[in-house]
Amino acid sequence: MKPTRLTIPDLVREEFETYFASARSHGPAVEGAAQKRITFRNPWSHAKLPSLGDVLRWKTGGKAARPAGYRARALPSVPDAFENFVAAGASSDAPSRVFWIGHASFLLELDGARFVIDPIFGRAGGVVPRVTPAAATPSQLQGLAAVLITHGHHDHLDPSSLSRIALANEKSIPFIVPRGLASTLPKECRQVIELEWWEYVTIDGVRVHLVPAQHWHRRGMLDHNKGLWGGYVLEGTHRIFHSGDTGYFGGFSAIGKVFGGIDAACLPLGAYEPRWFMGSQHMSPEQSLQALLDLSATHFVGMHWGAYDLSDEPVDAGPHLAREVAESVGIGDERLHIVLPGGYIELRGDRGSTRASEQHRFEPA
Repeated sequence: MKPTRLTIPDLVREEFETYFASARSHGPAVEGAAQKRITFRNPWSHAKLPSLGDVLRWKTGGKAARPAGYRARALPSVPDAFENFVAAGASSDAPSRVFWIGHASFLLELDGARFVIDPIFGRAGGVVPRVTPAAATPSQLQGLAAVLITHGHHDHLDPSSLSRIALANEKSIPFIVPRGLASTLPKECRQVIELEWWEYVTIDGVRVHLVPAQHWHRRGMLDHNKGLWGGYVLEGTHRIFHSGDTGYFGGFSAIGKVFGGIDAACLPLGAYEPRWFMGSQHMSPEQSLQALLDLSATHFVGMHWGAYDLSDEPVDAGPHLAREVAESVGIGDERLHIVLPGGYIELRGDRGSTRASEQHRFEPA
């Protein structure tokens, strides 16, 4: 399955030129041993990404964004969430369904094809404990068309989770990853397809596009930015966007222009405090809502909150702030979907005018 480069209209390319530049730091495409020398970057101006000194400053500076005595607690559970999602699907006429497993992990159903994005079910990197359990298990995620990975950080690319999903699907499904990440996948992932920004593959009638994000790569001490990062646009009856990890950047407007709008955008609501440290790599709720508008997206689906205690804000702070900001900027509840792990939305109607129904909405205590 060979990737295809998306054709960008000349007027869009001229307007957003920097977001169509190559992310490679070194030379043209090469294979073999020379591939190991390639590194990647965000080819546009942005705030400085954190240094080791910044990490030390953050870790020794206290957590001013938290109430005194705060302890992260699990979100309410949805009993038999996955079984009920599957059962409801048997009688649903919705061509697109979005099931939140937790963190950045989703099961997406588009026109009968099932895709999983960034699956992780336990500790991140084997170290960071999970606050709220995942709403599905690897053995439940069978009959998949493909698994998609947005980038190489340990809370998004988890080898154990990928191995278990590959085994549940008889090692027969493709794993779609950004360029440079194939070597990080376990041996059970036998079919791996690497994409660069603005490339796509078609799987079971659904186009899977890798699009830019503002982030970085590291899994160990010696591999800084040796793997690419990105988000995805899945295009069937509807267009569904997953941002991956990203700082706020002008690329959202470029993505919206290229695809002529998005029906549902999965955007982050956590890991944003302290903003002086997180801002270049993770978005605040205010920025995620602005990204929704930049993308010309109809529906917002919250993610990247509640599963891991990764930053200074309480793990459920993002949804509260998002609802306040959405009301102030005129984004109504019919567009704002913040569900519990195990919650889902269904999309109906034509592109650009989709209607969404949701199950298991997160309600603040």
